[in-house]
Amino acid sequence: MADQTGDFSQILTLLKDNPRGMSVTEIAESAHLNRNTIARYMDTLLVSGRVEMRTFGKAKVFFISKRVPVSAMLNLSSEMVILISSDLKVIQANESIVHFLSCSKEDIVGKYVYEGKCKTFCNDVLSDQIRRAVQGEMIKGEIRLIRNGSDCILDQRIYPMVLPDGRPGVSVVFDDITEKENAKAALEQSESMFRRLVETVSDVIWSLDENSTIQYISPQIKNVTGYTSEELIGKKFSDLMPKGAAARFLWELSSELSRENGFEIPEFPMLCKDGRKIYCEFSGTPVTIKGEDEVFMGYNGAMRDVSEQRRAERGAKRWKYFLDGVIDNIPSIITVTDIKSGQYYYVNKSAEEALHITKAEFANLKSGEVLKSMGSVSLTRANDTAASLKRPEYVAEDEIKINGKTRYISARIFPMALSVDREYLITIIDNISDEVADRKRQLLSRELAFTMESVSTISEMTAPIIEMLPKISGFESVAFYQRSIFDDFVLMKSNGQGKFAPAVVTDSIIDRVMKKGEPAIFDKYRMGLLPENSETMMTGVKSLVLMPIVFEGRTVASIVIASKHSLSPDASLRSLLVSIAFQISAVASRCLLREKLERECSRTAKYLDAARVIVAAINSDGNIEMINAFGADLLGYHKSELLGRNWFETVVPTDLRKQRTDVFEMVISNACVSEDNVFRGKLVSRSGEEIGVLWKCSVMTDEEKNVDGILITGDIV
Repeated sequence: MADQTGDFSQILTLLKDNPRGMSVTEIAESAHLNRNTIARYMDTLLVSGRVEMRTFGKAKVFFISKRVPVSAMLNLSSEMVILISSDLKVIQANESIVHFLSCSKEDIVGKYVYEGKCKTFCNDVLSDQIRRAVQGEMIKGEIRLIRNGSDCILDQRIYPMVLPDGRPGVSVVFDDITEKENAKAALEQSESMFRRLVETVSDVIWSLDENSTIQYISPQIKNVTGYTSEELIGKKFSDLMPKGAAARFLWELSSELSRENGFEIPEFPMLCKDGRKIYCEFSGTPVTIKGEDEVFMGYNGAMRDVSEQRRAERGAKRWKYFLDGVIDNIPSIITVTDIKSGQYYYVNKSAEEALHITKAEFANLKSGEVLKSMGSVSLTRANDTAASLKRPEYVAEDEIKINGKTRYISARIFPMALSVDREYLITIIDNISDEVADRKRQLLSRELAFTMESVSTISEMTAPIIEMLPKISGFESVAFYQRSIFDDFVLMKSNGQGKFAPAVVTDSIIDRVMKKGEPAIFDKYRMGLLPENSETMMTGVKSLVLMPIVFEGRTVASIVIASKHSLSPDASLRSLLVSIAFQISAVASRCLLREKLERECSRTAKYLDAARVIVAAINSDGNIEMINAFGADLLGYHKSELLGRNWFETVVPTDLRKQRTDVFEMVISNACVSEDNVFRGKLVSRSGEEIGVLWKCSVMTDEEKNVDGILITGDIV
């Protein structure tokens, strides 16, 4: 997948091919990428609006964003809309304006606004307004026309915008408000009571007497609460409210200020006939009789169900808080800067923590200053390229320094234009220091494994282990402890980076862990398991790794990695250290087994040399593979002189050689079995003297029971 360039085409293709949506795990499996990497990519696509997310239980499922073409949106609008370029030429017009002008689109699109059919709207004032709007100003107003012999009133709005090709332009929106204005004029001529009701009423009209009892309520109340008008006449609104809300509502109605000026109560709870709770907005006007003493008669007012509006507003707020919370808590560094000035407009919490700069300090800085302080060459170059060419840039890997510490990062930079004067760069920086460190550790561990494949003794192992383990683990000190004849562990060798104890305290926690024979990691948390006054393996040690070497079911030595810093290896490093520990133990076991076999062979050779009989091993070619010292001396040779020479040509008398050779070949070919046969024979010494011997021959076989030689033992007679 082309994730190395910031191209999410494969992910978007997968989502297009799966209209039912895909989870992060499914996308990761299909794209053959790490699940955490896909999760970060999906967060980026979600924030950018290129994908949508729905939650099903605990699962998050992503879908491709559904977008509608601008031309289609324009035609859906009942308002008349035309798009105009900065040179006053019409770029696009919707069906509403074509219908209004009773013409075709060809009579409008591609022509200047002051010619063709559009000249109906155009005058010098409109041309000047369009030019002002191109500069970023939004303009509102009304225009009056004569259409079909009668006055026509249009509400006019001019918005600055960026055209699809990137050039500045404006959208001019006309709304025919002739009927609305005529109705408004007629409404102003009606009685003041009805005008006040129309101004305050949204859905349900009602009238209360001086005791707050409902005298009249419009039939729309059934759509809102489920009650009919007849069911509510003679009751109070407070009868339909929870107790606390009812008391507050009655207090509002009884207040002197409400009786003088009326009241408005937003989002008040009411209980419907089916038990649902809804929220309604109440507005009321006092009804009084003028006279010597003004008499309060009750209220006329309106009620509107605002439950959906309330949920929508709260949902929008929750969504905004959610997005702010997500972006602010994303582990990646996210910044938004002005594409021209480099001024910071937004930084998330990770940027503050990683760069040790507060949001207030970022407000006074520019991106060039921050990038320069980080020492990032590739990131600086990518930032400049994205700003100048206004295209996305990607940095696969770069090295930076923060407060003197080296970090490795990857970054994506996206230009974003909201208008001609509002262009930004969104920068997303991921810390890949752990990935780079893990990659280096893996290379070093493979190098260590390759080196240890060639060692044959324990002493040959210690040098590469002591040299490379600190580089792999991040622990600066390493030592090699060996089990002594007194059943304790004694320091044999260290790298000199720490002062290690000469021996491990017998029956201490460390001693018991070593003898258990399994790798153990005492990080900054597990170090607390060691008693406070217990003797430590190294002065000032705060982190420890034990790598026991087990041979024949018993711990015979241990590699110890230690640090004076409080370290806590991640899961990857822990797994690697445990793997290396078992690898070291396996190589050491091989070396110890080889040394043991060599000792046993040496001991066996000594036993054979001390025996007062001739002992010799002859391979299938008739050559001497082994002979003891007594036999070699008896024949007048040194052992080394006989090894590899043909037995029959060297020590068998000439007259018996043919017979002995034929018998030997029959034995080797399994044609004759001579195992454990005892017979008399003769050998000839170096000096030519013949020696009488009482022989016993045993057949030697390989793993497949094929004869590959004979073992001869003989007493002198």
